[in-house]
Amino acid sequence: MTRKILQEILFIAVRVAIIVAIIYAGYSCISACYDFGFKIFADEAKDRAPGIVKTVAIVDGKSDKEIGDILAEKGLIDSGFLFMVQVKFSDYKDQLKPGVYELSTAMTPYEMMAVMAASDADEDAENTDDENYVPTKNEANLWDEADDTIKEDKTETKEDGN
Repeated sequence: MTRKILQEILFIAVRVAIIVAIIYAGYSCISACYDFGFKIFADEAKDRAPGIVKTVAIVDGKSDKEIGDILAEKGLIDSGFLFMVQVKFSDYKDQLKPGVYELSTAMTPYEMMAVMAASDADEDAENTDDENYVPTKNEANLWDEADDTIKEDKTETKEDGN
């Protein structure tokens, strides 16, 4: 009889542990989803002013996710995926332009989008078509790095057989 009671107690304890684990997993999932949703619309910079200014080169044909990955790689934002979602929900959807940008960790993602969507990038691109235009050493290095990235992407595609 004592053995049967111990088995029942153990069985109940296992059920309670499973229920607690399910509740905790559900809470964790809901909390993570809420945090992600909050970050989409929260206009928060990574650092406080003045922040760290970094030069970023965005080449033509980059998707919002790829731009976000570049910004995350430079340490300007936390997540390229989050940036992509923020762009989709912003007024800057399909408006980010290629160019060389000075961005700061004290800027919010929406401020960065505004800079990358500004018409000044068009003027810079027009300047590169001018035969008298000479890029600064920094611009030339950034464009070379961006070109190398494109070449690497194309090489990987050819190696994959696509």
